[in-house]
Amino acid sequence: MRLLERDSNGEFSLTKDLVNNLPAYAILSHTWGEDDQEVTFQDLTARSGKSKAGYQKIQFCGEQAHRDGLRYFWVDTCCIKKSDAAELQKSINSMFRWYKNAAKCYVYLSDVSIPDDKVKSHSKIDFESAFRTAKWFTRGWTLQELLAPSSVEFFSTEYKRLGDKFSLERLIHEKTGIPVEALHGYDPTKFSVDERVSWVAKRETKHEEDMAYSLLGIFGVFLPLIYGEGRENAFSRLHEEICRRSQATFNSSKRLKTTHSQSSSVPSRRDPNFLYPEPPFDSDIDATTKQSLIDQLYFTKIDERLTSLTAAQGTTCRWFLTKPEFISWHDLAQQPVHGGFLWIKGNPGTGKSTLMKLLFEEAKLNTKGNSLQITLSFFFLARGTVEEKSTEGLYRSLLHQLFAKAEELRDSLEWMTADGARVIQREGWREETLKQTLKYAIQKLGSRSLTIFIDALDECDKQQAEGMVFFFEELCNHAKGSQVRLQICFSSRHYPTVVIQKGIEVTLEDEIGHTEDIEHYIKSKLRLGKMKKVEILRSDILEKSSLIFLWVVLVVDILNSEYRNGAAFTKIRERLKDMPPKLTDLFEMILMRDGENLEQLQVCLKWILFATHPLKPQELYFAVQLGLDKECSGFWDQEDVDLEQIKTFVRSSSKGLAEVTRNRASEVQFIHESVRDFLLGKYESQFSCRFPFSTMDIPQQYSRKAPCSTIYGISQPPLHPCREKLGQSYSNPPSAGVLF
Repeated sequence: MRLLERDSNGEFSLTKDLVNNLPAYAILSHTWGEDDQEVTFQDLTARSGKSKAGYQKIQFCGEQAHRDGLRYFWVDTCCIKKSDAAELQKSINSMFRWYKNAAKCYVYLSDVSIPDDKVKSHSKIDFESAFRTAKWFTRGWTLQELLAPSSVEFFSTEYKRLGDKFSLERLIHEKTGIPVEALHGYDPTKFSVDERVSWVAKRETKHEEDMAYSLLGIFGVFLPLIYGEGRENAFSRLHEEICRRSQATFNSSKRLKTTHSQSSSVPSRRDPNFLYPEPPFDSDIDATTKQSLIDQLYFTKIDERLTSLTAAQGTTCRWFLTKPEFISWHDLAQQPVHGGFLWIKGNPGTGKSTLMKLLFEEAKLNTKGNSLQITLSFFFLARGTVEEKSTEGLYRSLLHQLFAKAEELRDSLEWMTADGARVIQREGWREETLKQTLKYAIQKLGSRSLTIFIDALDECDKQQAEGMVFFFEELCNHAKGSQVRLQICFSSRHYPTVVIQKGIEVTLEDEIGHTEDIEHYIKSKLRLGKMKKVEILRSDILEKSSLIFLWVVLVVDILNSEYRNGAAFTKIRERLKDMPPKLTDLFEMILMRDGENLEQLQVCLKWILFATHPLKPQELYFAVQLGLDKECSGFWDQEDVDLEQIKTFVRSSSKGLAEVTRNRASEVQFIHESVRDFLLGKYESQFSCRFPFSTMDIPQQYSRKAPCSTIYGISQPPLHPCREKLGQSYSNPPSAGVLF
């Protein structure tokens, strides 16, 4: 394949015949003019042809490619040495692949004129009318040029961009009869032979044999070219080759039509296995077993982290939607560059999870009702259940979501044997089985696209996270081979350090939009009445924050509390100066700032850290009461203390470091994973003794007035993870000051 290379002066020249390691290139689709006005291979080698009418569209292709960051481009009029029969035959048989592999395809519509006054007046009717009547839609060769490339952009004779095949899909479908699904990603197994033939029935080619030859790529077959054999013979050979490749025969009443008059009788039916029959899975899994396997993918807290996350406030985070990196990640033409990966990184507390929630929900909203685009998510949670913090839980969740959104993909379970399925029924899913099933499911997506958002890789085991990233790289490579568009968006702290071959990386604390989000938050949440110098304080907070969103949230809360207690501006500013800039130091300051209720704080934090399951607010409340007073009556009189008061107690007893989730589960958690990391890391060496309340468990159920003996059982709390790893156990209750 020869390409045209554009130099810094805007001139272009032919490369040598490239075989391997082709660079990214653009490709032109157009209708031929008069033969003597098209620039040929001989013209370029002789450095002539600039006076020909066809030179301008070659120049346009090179300039547009340059604007899109592409140095190389291809135009059929001059990149093929047509006087060489062998080269011409090779080129025509390779044409579909060349268009498919192009980073960009530019369609130049020489008969569609959109003058400036029409552009300025946004005359949609005039534009649509001109677009529908374009000669380009009547030519035989342009069918594959529409279907093969992933990115097809249309330009008027003035070189104005009119849209792409996605934004103009309605007009293209109405004009050509080609299903929208085929425009989103051509998969030959999705359309019957008759249906594909119907797409070309009303098109024309200059040479009658080209009507058959232009379909070679559409059917994935290869033929020697015999110009002069006539249309009927060319179609006959095409028909025989398709039959040979598919190991099937055409029904005699539905043979390939060779005249335009018969095109109206071509039925539009689907037979996905006619041309490329998939080998059937050797499986005898019955429907009941299959449903049982699907049911076992679900786990109780499958989406709890996502639903409990606080949504982005106001317009915060929305700047990311217009970032060039995010737009590039969505651009099919850039897929060879980034491999489908986007990785958002940031320090603890910068707001990565909030951003990921917004990106996922925006993607889901934009694809609502579009069955061709599927969006999935998983949010790791280190303080959650085993499923919430493991890759096994990730794969279970993704398959659960995928099968719910596309039920036909459940057939991807049929790769396993009946005996293997029964093992899963008996013993549960295993990671390797899940990965293989996900791989088969993605292969079956066909022309659909799949986007996956995975948050907080750092809250998963490092080795598991590394293995997962490598697996997704493999998945993306397989998806590319199957013409499936797969996009993965990760977020994590700056570790684990996993090197990926391709991908776009964004560091939140380096982004102007992130800084502006923090400024907006400070302005809207710092409530200091009518203090005239409040702007100075806002500036001081931003400067000291190191752009850590969580630090700002905690500090603003403290300063608001100072103001409510009657502090003057000078005292509030001094309080800010005393705030440590590091998040971990701020946690310690919060714990020690007033010296009050330290015993209650200690008991509260230990229960949240070491409880065998996430606590309900009422469970934590009574656990703390009993920890402070062994003679506690054990009755919960809701007329004396209601649930809202208990939720307030959670916040106050933890000094604002814990909260009650706002989802249906309504459980106690630390406000951020960095709080848990801080407590476990800072005091790890001091946790050498047994949990102080080993003779009682926390409340499991409540009635309006329940005695202690009916709501408390006996069980052993879990070992602290660092002690489990060291093989140590807890012994006696901790002495005073273990935490502080």
